Amino acid sequence: MAQNVKGYTLTQSEYIKEIDCTVNIYKHDRTQAQILYLENDDPHKTFGIAFRTPPHDSTGVPHIIEHSVLCGSRKFPLKDPFIELSKGSLNTYLNAMTYPDKTIYPISSQNDADFYNLMDVYLDAVFFPNIYKSDNILMQEGWRYHIEEVDAPLEYKGVVYNEMKGAFSSPEEVGFRKIKEALFPDNTYHNESGGAPEAIVDLSYEDFLAFHKKYYHPSNSYIGLYGNLDIEEVLTFMERDYLAHFDYQPVESSIEDQAPFEKVKEVTTYYSVTEEKPNQLYVSYNCVTGKTVDRELMVGLAILEYVLLETPASPLKKALLSEGIGEDVFGAFQTHLKQPIFSIMAKNVGEDKKARFYEVIEETLRSVVEKGISKSLLNGALQIKEFELREGDFKGYSKGLLWYIGTMKSWIYDEDPTIYLKYETLLEGLKAKKDTGYFEALIETYLLNNTHSVKMTIEPKVGLDAVIEEKVKTKLAKIKDSWSPEMLQACIDKTLAFNEAQQTPDSEEALHTIPLLKREELDQKAMFPRFEKTIKNNTEYIVSPLFTNQVVYLNHFIDLEGVPEESLPYLGMLVGMLSKLDTKSYAYEDLSMAIDEHLGGIQFHIQALHQVQTRGDYRKLFVVKTKALFDQLEDQVKLVHTIMNETSFEDKRRIREIIKEMKSMMEMSLSSEGHKIAYGVLLGSFSEAEYFDELTKGLIFYKQVCKIDEEWEINQDQVIASLKQAYSYFMNHSRYTIGLTVDEGLVEACKAAVEKGLSQLEATPIEKVELTFNPRVVREGLIYPGNVNYVAMGYNFRKLGFNYHGGYMMLKTILSMDYLWNEVRVKNGAYGCFADFRKSGNMFFVSYRDPNVAKTLEIYRNLPNYVENLKLSERELVQYLIGTISGMDFPYTASTEGYTGQVYALVGTTEEDIQQIRDEIFTTNNETLRSFAKAIRKVLEENEYCVFGNATSIANNDSLFDTTVSL
Repeated sequence: MAQNVKGYTLTQSEYIKEIDCTVNIYKHDRTQAQILYLENDDPHKTFGIAFRTPPHDSTGVPHIIEHSVLCGSRKFPLKDPFIELSKGSLNTYLNAMTYPDKTIYPISSQNDADFYNLMDVYLDAVFFPNIYKSDNILMQEGWRYHIEEVDAPLEYKGVVYNEMKGAFSSPEEVGFRKIKEALFPDNTYHNESGGAPEAIVDLSYEDFLAFHKKYYHPSNSYIGLYGNLDIEEVLTFMERDYLAHFDYQPVESSIEDQAPFEKVKEVTTYYSVTEEKPNQLYVSYNCVTGKTVDRELMVGLAILEYVLLETPASPLKKALLSEGIGEDVFGAFQTHLKQPIFSIMAKNVGEDKKARFYEVIEETLRSVVEKGISKSLLNGALQIKEFELREGDFKGYSKGLLWYIGTMKSWIYDEDPTIYLKYETLLEGLKAKKDTGYFEALIETYLLNNTHSVKMTIEPKVGLDAVIEEKVKTKLAKIKDSWSPEMLQACIDKTLAFNEAQQTPDSEEALHTIPLLKREELDQKAMFPRFEKTIKNNTEYIVSPLFTNQVVYLNHFIDLEGVPEESLPYLGMLVGMLSKLDTKSYAYEDLSMAIDEHLGGIQFHIQALHQVQTRGDYRKLFVVKTKALFDQLEDQVKLVHTIMNETSFEDKRRIREIIKEMKSMMEMSLSSEGHKIAYGVLLGSFSEAEYFDELTKGLIFYKQVCKIDEEWEINQDQVIASLKQAYSYFMNHSRYTIGLTVDEGLVEACKAAVEKGLSQLEATPIEKVELTFNPRVVREGLIYPGNVNYVAMGYNFRKLGFNYHGGYMMLKTILSMDYLWNEVRVKNGAYGCFADFRKSGNMFFVSYRDPNVAKTLEIYRNLPNYVENLKLSERELVQYLIGTISGMDFPYTASTEGYTGQVYALVGTTEEDIQQIRDEIFTTNNETLRSFAKAIRKVLEENEYCVFGNATSIANNDSLFDTTVSL
């Protein structure tokens, strides 16, 4: 119940039924800090503090400060409280994020003591950071000159500097940055809040501090709280320890509107490729569309973007693809700005199709306005949006976390923060307007007749990344040459002093300032999902009878045992094709609309699951995941049956469109998921299960899709025959296991409905077929057109005679949060790095957005020495125990609990297995940890690694590789 608290004024209190919370808004009397409390009985608590932080240039100062304030503060004077919290907190969320106009610091935890600890550390970090004591934190997290001896080349280093080099390695990110620059020439959005690499190195220490001093003040703060809290206690704590230290200070941080243009702009920019090919343009049409605070308009435009561009039936997507304009067409609707951007994009467009791209957009949109949007398409989009809002499944993250971040779409612009928490009236209004021409009018106003727009072309340039690197080297060489011997020596001395400071460990006194739970406060009982296995009409069901609010989560697991190797890549292709092709009952457009009208979602994926009891054995599965309201169950089952048993492969044009789209989507993920490429290739060289993943969704699969696309005119009939053959494996009742998560009283009705579909299939015995797997030694460099590297090294320790132990999970926490974090990230500038030890025996270490190759491999090779010499105190052991348990005890939702139970049942994981691992973690000590050094040493002696990196780095380290491959 809302209450006044001393030092604060309660300005608003309102129960919002959609989120089942009373929303209380307070204002701190002294500083006018604003506090929003979402009050309910949820023990999964959230705290967040945000500041409006409009950048004035592209030096990335908001982003660098976001990193830097978490590097020590008044009450917590160690070098990295953030990582200390990550090591030893039961948090369910711990992060910070920089937006174009705001910076947010949110945390969540289900443990009361842990929640207060996290809140204390974050408040101290943002208000009293150690950044004022010296420029070392800016040098580490932002940028620095790095040179250790007179004859060495001068370098730029820094975590954010390297992160943003990686971010702008992809043409999509280059495009989004340039679109924002072009649409907002006169306000803060023209600047890159994350930092443009070429501008980051212009950030001075003085400007860095001035930005913090101006914006990180309670008068410019937006504080969020959620859950079952003693609000008086929390607010009193914030007042006493933090807010009372400040007086009100007017902070000019408002976001000025960009005036609209008189006419549409045209802009061209460039991205890097390894070789020039035809059809490499990225083209887009981008419009500023209203204000984010207009919730109805935002949801209306989001629905419109889905209708026009996101489904196989979308008229604009279809029109562009049917004319062969690009390999992929997609939309983006960015609402994290005061003035949102609606984008229509095409990838891999020929120069001869560029003008036609814009013509087709105008012709199609005018036709849609004139004829009206398909009612089925619009109804389906509205149904998807409503299902998403009503389901409220945040995959185990605190609902308060997502709701708090959502309030920023209005609150940060001085509007009512509850706008984005309500939806009932909004949905009713949009449904009432769907037949009135409302959505067609949106097209006219915001897409056809909107001059505040930019036509953007991104052109390829061979080796642009190398050119940029060379320019940086030349610039640094000139800077070094311009220095006097005394200036050069001063820079060397500063570098060496910085290195020494980084290598100097925190004092015990400083480390002990981070509060820590006691070992006895931890729950030694393992979480285990609720499920039961039953047989009905020869079909195995794995059922979790849980409260789902009448949502049916229905999963079909299709066993791929006995499928020959040549069919596996085609099964991988079916992941991207199913539900997008004609069936006996539906044209593909109608099928897409039926899915949206009747389901809350459908997903397809393929994976190998390691069996628990049999070493080296694994299950190969094709998975169909669906969700729908119970009153749509009949349609849910019918649609799955139609897709899995009645799909037609006769439309060659449509199949080719999907192949191009699939290739495009994989290309877009290359630069952001380079670490997965690197360790996927590595593991696939010595592990059969991971080789299966490579064949069906990894780099081998990507190359095959590219080859099929290139040779389509010659081999299309053979490809279609192979797709049909792969598809035929779904026609066997014997292959199906059903996963079902639903309210207990609905279980039998769901089984009966599923049986109607499965009963139409014949049951044929499955014969076991061995995969032709030839392990190979991998020392490979994969070249892509980017500016950073991803370095993976590892092997399978079971193959070398070692067994798995739960203590490896604690060692993973230790290495990822201590040794690798310090050596790879802090000292050598990579954005991320981690270790992994899997029950299958696969052990690997991988870096993310890394400027180095050889140095990182050397760091990995020193791991055994580090582990052999571990001498952790009892406090450190408890800290790492907590951090490890935190990752294991992520809260279930009905859908995640059900799916986890289904996977456990499929691979034979028992509650005893999970409890044994947890018990082993709780009993892990220094001796246990040191015993793992032998396995790590043997794994690293295999000397197998894969680097997904830029051409310059691969060339400079050529002697390390047996093979190099250009992608």
